[in-house]
Amino acid sequence: MPDDTARATARQRVSATLTRIEALRPLNAVTAILAARALDRADRIDALHHAGQQAGVLAGMPFAAKNIFDVAGLTTRAGSRATENDPPATEDAAVIRRLEDAGAILVALTNMDELAYGFTGENVHDGDTVNPYGGGLSAGGSSSGSAALVAAGAVPFALGTDTNGSSRVPAALSGVVGFKPTFGKLSRAGVYPFVDALDHVGILAADCPTATTVWQAMTGEHAAEGHLSCARLDGYFETPLHPDVVTAVTRAGAILKAERTASFPLAEAARAAAFLMTMGQSGRRHLAGLNAGAQNFGAPCRNRLRAGALLPDDWLAAAYRMQALARDQIDALLSDVDILLAPAAPCPAFPLGSAELTVAGEVLPIRLGIGKFTQCLTLTHVPVAVAAVTGPETGLPVGVQIVAARGREDRLLAALATLDTAGFRITR
Repeated sequence: MPDDTARATARQRVSATLTRIEALRPLNAVTAILAARALDRADRIDALHHAGQQAGVLAGMPFAAKNIFDVAGLTTRAGSRATENDPPATEDAAVIRRLEDAGAILVALTNMDELAYGFTGENVHDGDTVNPYGGGLSAGGSSSGSAALVAAGAVPFALGTDTNGSSRVPAALSGVVGFKPTFGKLSRAGVYPFVDALDHVGILAADCPTATTVWQAMTGEHAAEGHLSCARLDGYFETPLHPDVVTAVTRAGAILKAERTASFPLAEAARAAAFLMTMGQSGRRHLAGLNAGAQNFGAPCRNRLRAGALLPDDWLAAAYRMQALARDQIDALLSDVDILLAPAAPCPAFPLGSAELTVAGEVLPIRLGIGKFTQCLTLTHVPVAVAAVTGPETGLPVGVQIVAARGREDRLLAALATLDTAGFRITR
């Protein structure tokens, strides 16, 4: 007969998680708490355990999701007033269904930059997400609430999205593991669209083993075996860098035996193309809504959408041509080496409301510059993981991107495991 002590395990875990989330209200990381749903799900999992039946490899594990994912019965707000009158979702997003099929339990929806358009976690409608490291620091964006909730220890993992770095930047600034798979690897069904050509589902996890467990539960894939060859991206990826970021990339390179550097000459052009595709696609998507009720969009988002809607078609066509060239170039690099290393963000977390920051003597415009190292890689559709470590100078998290060829998430898992074993992780 099953152990009766298992009967309350999932409910107790969910109840404790809900209590922690309530205690973390000052972070403003959550936009909806799904207590009744989560407790009901926990009770069903406990009933399965009590009956001696399998409840899934993630049984009883609480998680959160960015409020850009559909949840049955709720309107998917995507951090905007412009969506408030949309009809409620009729079913959960595909990835939420997949996780709950594996036994995980959705407990909350998280704050974000409006319509996923931003890197800072600032939102004029729902308020700004605060980094758990305190001092009014940004948690990064646009998956700000998901990263902050994981970093604060409320949930072991959360779903985000990543169009230009929206999971990787907050992973670095908040000190969690970020995982952006190959474009199209995880279903976007039931995810509010931003830029069709660049949108990815992302995972933010408390540590490398958790990220691996969640990925395996979602895909059945495991880490690659054997030695991985590694190179560090140079040139464009070397400036501006805060000293803590330099230390992190150097240390990761030493652990992963990055014995040489590699160049991605089209990185800057790829980033420009990603800017154009982001502005053009999102602007066209929301033009009717802007014309009908511009007041429903926050000013930063509204201005960028209006500008994007005005971009000429031939500019967008040129961006798509650049995407093909950049993808060919990164493919060539990754045919010669298993993984590439690059910084995830130029600097540690910065104060909310910052317009610019001086990094290594260079003035960095925050809204445009914080995604410098992620945006160019998104364009190529390769999978990227972020491992975070404590910066020795500031005591704040900084992150390193690990890049693999399309479809080779197994190499990312192997690299994350190697870093974790060597002690490359956040210490608090």
